[in-house]
Amino acid sequence: MRRNLTILWVLLLQQTILLAQKNYLIQSADNISLNVNEYGQGTPVVLLAGGPGFNAAYLAPIWKALPTYRFIVPDQRGTGRSSLNKIDSSHMTISRYVDDLEILRKYLHIKKIVIAGHSWGGMLALAYAAKYPLHVDRLILLGPGGITSNFFKYFNSNIRMRLREEDSSESKLADSFALKMKAIWPGYFYNREIALATKVLVDTSLADHNAGIVNSLTLKDYNRTEKSRVASLRNFKSPVYLIQGRQDPVGESTVYETKSIVAQTQIFFIEKCGHLPWLESESASARFFELLKTSLN
Repeated sequence: MRRNLTILWVLLLQQTILLAQKNYLIQSADNISLNVNEYGQGTPVVLLAGGPGFNAAYLAPIWKALPTYRFIVPDQRGTGRSSLNKIDSSHMTISRYVDDLEILRKYLHIKKIVIAGHSWGGMLALAYAAKYPLHVDRLILLGPGGITSNFFKYFNSNIRMRLREEDSSESKLADSFALKMKAIWPGYFYNREIALATKVLVDTSLADHNAGIVNSLTLKDYNRTEKSRVASLRNFKSPVYLIQGRQDPVGESTVYETKSIVAQTQIFFIEKCGHLPWLESESASARFFELLKTSLN
């Protein structure tokens, strides 16, 4: 276990100083400068962070482990260096998020893109596929939330049932989104020791200072647009790979709901693993990267 924790600490420390191999700005339809970083060389893969409202830096172990792929990592609107002067319901809509990705695809001159998304990033990938199905090569969903809002009914309770009294007390005292995330961090993991060792990630790179309002406004619109998204995805035909920890608080019922809507979804579970497989045990991390490479090839 000590060796595993040492590896995790090294990953976390390295990602705080990691510089993109390529960096540029694209302009959204509503005139927002969106920051994009690229890492590695090879097959292009658009990699989407979770949240909504999380800084993509926490995904650094993924692009560091697979340098033979060209990971294109946008800072989603309202996060990282894609800042907004005003964050309100007119800017934080699913349609705008999706169109940001379409502008990125056109900028890259890629006819069909491979999209890998973690958590909320998987939900955004599905929303993009619903609107632009002909522009998707494949989707790789990493512990994604649901296509519908059903998983919200139990996601938070699945997290909180794993917390101890000290975690709950810390959560009650938290006065920001990031601090609340840090308090409930163990609820996302199978292994509590690893969860506690990686809590520093929340401070260094996970939640942006405005993550709370970004999260609230975006998910509200996600729920509002559920019906049309479900209808469109029933006709989506490109390959979909779903990789999830068996003990992910998102829950297995969300996985099977996705497959009931997108029938071609291939499901891969990782045993003794929570919401962030690359940060769990050495065996869970190894299995995660094995499955990710298989899905990318």
